Amino acid sequence: MPINSLKIVIKGQYFDEIASGEKTIEYREVTPFWTSRLFDENGKRRSYDRIEFINGYNTDARRMITGFDGFTTRNNRYNIRIGKIYRKPHRK
Repeated sequence: MPINSLKIVIKGQYFDEIASGEKTIEYREVTPFWTSRLFDENGKRRSYDRIEFINGYNTDARRMITGFDGFTTRNNRYNIRIGKIYRKPHRK
């Protein structure tokens, strides 16, 4: 069965905070884009196995793989819970 990854592009400061274990929740505004990433066309929550954090848009950007521990919605933003770090930051 293929692994289902939620890909999130993130700034260096927050990438480093996740890598150190300091940051355990990634916040995203409730927008049509993020709603389509987290819910299917019927409004059902999508299921992800992991999160792939990418530090910027360069093809050689640092990447990190973590668990996906679900999300909540509060104050017009998605609170995406970051699980265990499976693969520490590295360049592609």
